[in-house]
Amino acid sequence: MKWRLFKQKTAMPGRIASSGRRVTGVVPGLTRSVELLLAFLLFIACTAGAGWGAWRLFTVYYFHSKSLFVLHDLSNNVTINTGKTLTPELICEILGLKDGINLFSVPIEQRRKDLLEQAPNIRDIAIVRRMPDKLTINIVEREPIARVGASGRVVDEEGVVFIRYAGTGGLPMIKGSDMLAQVKPGDRLQGMDWSAVRLVNNALRPDCRVRLLVVDTSKEDYLFITFFDHRQAKIAWDGMRDQEKNTERRMQRQLDNLAKAMDCEIGRPCQLWDATHPGRIFATPPGEQ
Repeated sequence: MKWRLFKQKTAMPGRIASSGRRVTGVVPGLTRSVELLLAFLLFIACTAGAGWGAWRLFTVYYFHSKSLFVLHDLSNNVTINTGKTLTPELICEILGLKDGINLFSVPIEQRRKDLLEQAPNIRDIAIVRRMPDKLTINIVEREPIARVGASGRVVDEEGVVFIRYAGTGGLPMIKGSDMLAQVKPGDRLQGMDWSAVRLVNNALRPDCRVRLLVVDTSKEDYLFITFFDHRQAKIAWDGMRDQEKNTERRMQRQLDNLAKAMDCEIGRPCQLWDATHPGRIFATPPGEQ
C-alpha cells in the first residue's frame, strides 16, 4: 500500500490550487505580444472585408444603376467645347457616349488617353462628370504655326506634327531636312528642324518686323530664311540646337538685329544677308548678288 501511494505521487505530478485541490494539465496563457499580433491580424481581416463590401456596393450602385446616372439626353446633358476641326459628334463617337449609357460604366481616363493618341492635333482634354447625368468635355486643339512639307502636315509651337488642311496656306514653310520627309503625325521635330520651329514662333511676335516665307533646315550650322519680300538670309545663334530658355533670348536678339539692319536705308536694297555671327550682321551689296 505504501508502495502504491508513493507511485501515485511520483506518477501524477501537478500543481496545487488556492483551494487546496491538485490541478493537472494547465495550459499557460498567451503572451502580450501574441495577443497584440492576433488582434492586429483580426483588424486587417475586418478592414479588408469591409473595403471589399463597400466596393461591391459602389459598383452595384454606380456602375449598374438603371436610372440615376444614365445619360438620357445626349444633346443637352453632354457639353463639348472643342476647336476648329473636331466636331462634337465625332467626340461622342470616339468616347462611346450615347443615350441610355451609364456614365460610370464609361472608362473616361482610358478613352481620354486613346483620343490623345489617335488625334495628334489635340493638345489636351478635360472630362468632368457632373452628377447625376451630365458630362462636360473641354478640348484644346493645337494651333499650327508652320507647314512641314506637303500632305497637309503642320507643326505647332511645341514641335508636334499633325494634319491640318484648312487655313494653312499663309503659314511659313519649313523644308530642306531629310528627316522632314519621314515625319508623321504625332512626331516631334528635333535638331535643326526644332530650331526652325522656334524661329518661326519667335517671328510671330507683334513687334517683330519681318515675316518668314520659307525656313530651310538642310544646313548643319545655320538656317536659310526666305522672307515674304523674297529677300534671303542665313541665321544662327549660340546653342541653337539646345532647348534651354536662354538660347531663346539669343535667337530673338539676332533676329531683331537682322530685321533692323534690313529695314535701314542702306540695307533696303540688299537681297542677301548673313546673320550667323553673334552680334554682327553682314549684307551682300546689290551689285555683287
